[in-house]
Amino acid sequence: MIQYAPIRTRPKRSPQAQREVRRDTPLRKARTCYGHLAGVAGVALMEELLRREWLEEEPVPVSGNRVRYALTTKGRKAMEELGVEVSTAAKSTGNFAFGCLDWTEPGLHLGGSLGRAVTAYLSERGFVCRTEGKREVTLDGSPRFWVT
Repeated sequence: MIQYAPIRTRPKRSPQAQREVRRDTPLRKARTCYGHLAGVAGVALMEELLRREWLEEEPVPVSGNRVRYALTTKGRKAMEELGVEVSTAAKSTGNFAFGCLDWTEPGLHLGGSLGRAVTAYLSERGFVCRTEGKREVTLDGSPRFWVT
């Protein structure tokens, strides 16, 4: 029998990450990571998607280091109703949805093509505003209200 379990090891924060946390900078609060939302806001969004049962963990062999996710039927329906480009994200090459270990926060944010699609949706509606030439973003509201 193969054992499945997500690996959730948390490496020690780098000195730069420790500095961002200590100063509670805008970069820590909200930024992009390969096109998806990261930082405090990204981790909060991921927690909200899991709380609403829109995502579920996929069994991953213990040798892997990423937690992979699938949209639940409920999550697919809700995201499609909101206008998130789920079908386009699903056709993308690479990982559809995975937990990306956050640089400053003790948690995961949503990575992969679904993470980029959700961030694009939030940007198009003005919930997440990119800062020109920087990774940090500004927010309008809480992740809890973005997905309602």
